[in-house]
Amino acid sequence: MKRLANLLLVSLILALLTTSIASAADWKPTRDIEFVVPSAAGGGSDLNARTIADLARKYGLSPTPLMVVNKPGGSGAVAFSYVNTKKGDAHTLMVLHSGQAVGAYVNDWRVKTEDLTYIGTVAFDELTLGVRKDSPYKDIPSLIAAAKENPGKVTIGGSQRGNSDHLCFELMNKYTEGEFTYVMFNSSGEVMSAVLGGHVDVGIFNPTECIGQVEAGEIIPIVTFAAKRLGGVFADVPTFGELGYPEIQVTEVRAIAGPPDMPAEAVKFYEELLLKVTETEEWKRDYIQRNLLVDTYMNAADTQAYFEDMIDLNIRTFREVGYIK
Repeated sequence: MKRLANLLLVSLILALLTTSIASAADWKPTRDIEFVVPSAAGGGSDLNARTIADLARKYGLSPTPLMVVNKPGGSGAVAFSYVNTKKGDAHTLMVLHSGQAVGAYVNDWRVKTEDLTYIGTVAFDELTLGVRKDSPYKDIPSLIAAAKENPGKVTIGGSQRGNSDHLCFELMNKYTEGEFTYVMFNSSGEVMSAVLGGHVDVGIFNPTECIGQVEAGEIIPIVTFAAKRLGGVFADVPTFGELGYPEIQVTEVRAIAGPPDMPAEAVKFYEELLLKVTETEEWKRDYIQRNLLVDTYMNAADTQAYFEDMIDLNIRTFREVGYIK
């Protein structure tokens, strides 16, 4: 009798484990997924989210739609705080841009990147400086010379503070010995409007954010922050390293996060969704290749490890340039 009871107990445990595993494997969203962008519409993070949402819908990768919601403000702090209130919610995602991931610490936000749930990385991105077509600064030497001759007069527009754009500016001020002034906007779309309208002298952009204006001849890229030259319409644009400033190099990461304590089965579902999105021809051709991104997929664990190392490195750099003590 005792043996029979033990067998029944073992059978019950195995049944519960099997049910639990099947439940995790079969988890799917049951309502619309809120996909938060920590900046205004028109920037690289916005394009990233909308591309993922569109491809997920096109290929039926989720039974419910990913609804993109822009929550700009506080250089990303507004979105971070909002997603933090969704603890345990399996139906909320957020674009996790490396600049904002660093900014959470540089700007000492209440909600830090480590409070969120890493889900995956989908691409690496480069940065460039662009001027309007009638700018007096046709190359980076003339821009640096102006910043030395008229300290503080040359204005650089960037999206948010304490992020990659801001780091680019700080590195320029330190290593070129010119004195530029940083003007913060809520998105690269706003930066573009300011450059085209003559409100700032130069803008910091990902290729994603300015390629249309470059192709139209409205914006002239004069230098990149990449380690090597980019291709396409940026092929003739030098890097800071080529011009004698190897210290001025910044690369961004585009990833996705969820709220604190997102269930493991939901993380797994979204990992697989992102992987499938990045394997589509449209993603590779129309998003990665067209916008000169680096095609990179990492799962949740690898993304967390990468971001932790990257955040530490960038915080040290901000300290070295004197922005934080």
